[in-house]
Amino acid sequence: MEEDVRNLVPTFEEKARALLVAEKLRETMHQGKPVLIKNRNYHLRTYNNCFVGSEVVGWLMQQGEVPDRNTAVQCMRKLQSFNIIHHVCDDHLFKDAMLFYRFRKDDGTFPMDKDSSILFRGKMMYHSLKTSSGQYIFGVKTHNNLQYHDAFLGVDMLNWLVKEKEVQSRQQALAMCRELLERNIIRHVSDDHHFKDGQYLYQFKQDFTRQYRLSEVLTPLEPILPRSRHGSVSSDRTNSTSSAGTPQKASFFIGADEDEKERSGSFGSPSTGNSSVLLRPVTLDELRNNQGRYTQKHIRIVSDAVGYGMVVRGDGPTYIQTVDPGGPAAAAGVKVRQFVKAVNGTDVLELGHQEVAKHILANQEVCNLVILQHGRML
Repeated sequence: MEEDVRNLVPTFEEKARALLVAEKLRETMHQGKPVLIKNRNYHLRTYNNCFVGSEVVGWLMQQGEVPDRNTAVQCMRKLQSFNIIHHVCDDHLFKDAMLFYRFRKDDGTFPMDKDSSILFRGKMMYHSLKTSSGQYIFGVKTHNNLQYHDAFLGVDMLNWLVKEKEVQSRQQALAMCRELLERNIIRHVSDDHHFKDGQYLYQFKQDFTRQYRLSEVLTPLEPILPRSRHGSVSSDRTNSTSSAGTPQKASFFIGADEDEKERSGSFGSPSTGNSSVLLRPVTLDELRNNQGRYTQKHIRIVSDAVGYGMVVRGDGPTYIQTVDPGGPAAAAGVKVRQFVKAVNGTDVLELGHQEVAKHILANQEVCNLVILQHGRML
């Protein structure tokens, strides 16, 4: 067989978009005029529910889905890379030729993995809520003096799921909603909480009403870090400035999820509020030209079942804001007010906390840090 494009590993956001595009495309090709998906014969053999590559390329151009035939081929190959379509004998990449292809949903070979299952479950929930007795849970609601359209309370969503028998128990409903949030299908309106059974406000983040063009599958999407136990955004949010030691944007909690963080409080940090733990601003020049004021230290952190157990802040340089006294970071020697110089061999001194967090989360088991520590700890 030719080069197999199916080995590519997509981000969830790219996969979700491709699945939604393909679902609409498949429906149109089955029911539209002309009908493109049908039983076809070749060499005394019948191939059920298939379409011809060259016919679909021409049709996509007529529909305005793509600007030219080459783009059509690239788009269909993209769907092939997501295991959405395939050659009927798995012998060819998609080609603008007299070759038969098929949607895997039409022959029962579509790999319904966890991500796909949750995406389609979220889509079904959204449309059911919008067209049935669930409409009452949506509305214009207020959070922190801001209004949010089509928002709903966590408790109302769980009540609806249980009432409509979409789940077997309330605990199962909660687990499902948390999975939807972790995949950015729903979100807390200010991204401050995981999904909870209470008066917390959420929205659908995935737009299930949008009509994507097929050509959009070629546009790369930035991966969104999931709010999981290894990378929850902490709830302390302040205004951003350019130097360390002054209020920054959201911290990044490399460890327990929101519930665990709330139970654990400040983790023994000298500061539990929005303010920085640094006693004064520290510049990049000061760290580079320290004349012996800062010592460099190598630290290896091995994650436990919860994560690394620390909060980083700052927009370059990034520093340690909070450390869980019972977590791996504390055990390895990480302390508040230390500056992060390198992560796993990459210099990150000039990077903001979100980029530094991405480097840390790139390996969720072991993290090798180079930190800078003042002789008397600022």
